[in-house]
Order: sequence, then C-alpha cells, then structure tokens
Amino acid sequence: MNKKKHIESWLVKGISLMSARVTLEMWRAFIAIAEQGSAMKAAQKLNKSQSALCHSIKKMESLLGHSLFIVEGRRSTLTDLGHSLLPRAQSLHNNATQIETLASKYQGKLMTEINVAVDVLLPFDFIRDVFERFYQVYPTVSIRVFETSLSGAEQLMESGSVSLAIASRLPKETVLEPLAEIELLCVCAPSFPLATETQVFQPELKRYRQVVIRDSGNQNLDSGWLGSHQRLTVSSLTAALESVEQGLGFGWLPMHSIAEKMACGGLVPVDLTKGKRRVVRLQLGMSADQAHVGEVNTLFDLFNQLKPAEIELA
Repeated sequence: MNKKKHIESWLVKGISLMSARVTLEMWRAFIAIAEQGSAMKAAQKLNKSQSALCHSIKKMESLLGHSLFIVEGRRSTLTDLGHSLLPRAQSLHNNATQIETLASKYQGKLMTEINVAVDVLLPFDFIRDVFERFYQVYPTVSIRVFETSLSGAEQLMESGSVSLAIASRLPKETVLEPLAEIELLCVCAPSFPLATETQVFQPELKRYRQVVIRDSGNQNLDSGWLGSHQRLTVSSLTAALESVEQGLGFGWLPMHSIAEKMACGGLVPVDLTKGKRRVVRLQLGMSADQAHVGEVNTLFDLFNQLKPAEIELA
C-alpha cells in the first residue's frame, strides 16, 4: 500500500471512529493547535489549560492508533494524517458553530414570519413564483412584503426591519447577489402633447409634466432621470402607470409593465434623440445576522435561483 492510500485508509477509519466518540471540544482542540502551531498558543486562544488540550489530542490519537502531531520543542507540526483531517475538521466545526448560532437565535422557537422589502419595479409574477416555492417548504411561515422604491429598502435593512431586500441600493454589510436588470422606457399617452413631438432633446422634457414614484424612504432621493420641474408624484407603480395612461404626464416605466398597453396603442414611446431606454440594476440582499437562519436562507436562494428570464442579468 503506498503512502497516499495508507493515509486515505486511516482517514476513513478516523472519521468512522470520531463520528461516534470524539466531542466537538476535541475537534476544537485539534483545530486550534494545528492553526496556532503549539498547544500553549492554542490554550491561550481557547482560554483553556494546556494540559486539557494535550489530553484531548492524546485521546483522539488513541482512537486512531496514529499520531496527529509531531512535537518538536514547543512547536506542534501536523502529521500526514493530521493534514488530511484538518480541512474536514474545520468544515465540521464551522457547521457546528452555525447550528449553535441558529439554535441560540431561535431559543426553542421556529421562525413564524419573514419581512421582505421588494422594489416596486420588480415583476409581481416573479415574486409570486418565489413565494409559491417557498411555501412548499415552509407552509406555516408568514411573509410580510414591504413595497419600496429608491432608498426605502436600504433604510429598512439598516434598521433591521426586514431580513431580505431587493433594491438598486442596499447597505454594504448586506450579503448581496445581482438579481436583475429592469429596462425602463420613456412613454406617454397618445393624447399627451409629447406624443406628437419628434427628436426630443432631454432639456426639452422640462416643458412637460413628469409622473414619478416617490422615495419610500426618508432620504427623498430621485432616480436621477428627472427631466421636468413639473411633477406628479405617486407612491406605486400602478398609480404611475395609470397616471401616464390617462395623459397626466410622461414617465419612465418598466418594459414588463407596459408591453401590452404599447401593443394596443394605449401608450407610445417618447421620441428622444438619445437615452430612450434606462436600466435599473436590482440587487438581492440578505441581513448578515440572519444568513444562517434556514427559512431566510431558503427564501434568499429561491430568489437567486429563479431570476426572471426576461430581465435576468447576462
């Protein structure tokens, strides 16, 4: 048997024995000594006595019938078997720590509700599909949705009011994944004066009323695409769409929400010389404090896996 196969044989044997008899504290002792390079430094890190750590290692080695360390003076060096076990031991320890954190957070209770902030520009069909899949796994967990725009989701995440959020801007400490690009088109009703204008330059938009969705946060931000000082400010995408359709102003609206109305002539594109389309990049964010909560993590994964095909990032 060559050296590699010999180590693998000991590894299988060691894992089998340890799974039944080695405690988490023994794993911690093994990892600490391996990472610190000596039992003395490991004892200081774990705030334990050096003799207690050495006793744990000797017990592990007796189970294996093979040494894990070679002690040279004050230095403890891993044996070949020790090197093979270390990454698996670290993974086991990390998983155990996550379970302990989750257990202490729940304190014997299951999560009953998840708060989610969702940008008003995101297609509702996509959100519905995600929630339907989630309820297949957690049918008794309630979901509370906050419809937000601009700084609203960021504010809710910072205050800890929501566990998940989808928005164009989120706190830096949030666990982030790119989710979708929402394409917006400048449109108006056929009866609106802009509809008959050709080759409209951006400054000329100031002569017309613009329908905008207000910032749901308290920062009073704008999208950066305001083309008019005359504004009709509403609080939802539905209100913005209806206002533009009724000829109360022009607006930048998501393609997925206006496709049918454009096809039947209810809305027409504004003939801008450039910049006819805009893109909002939405991110999916999860509170770092709840990244190991099963229900929250499952919902995060579903949003990330089921990115809407027609607006998915390339």
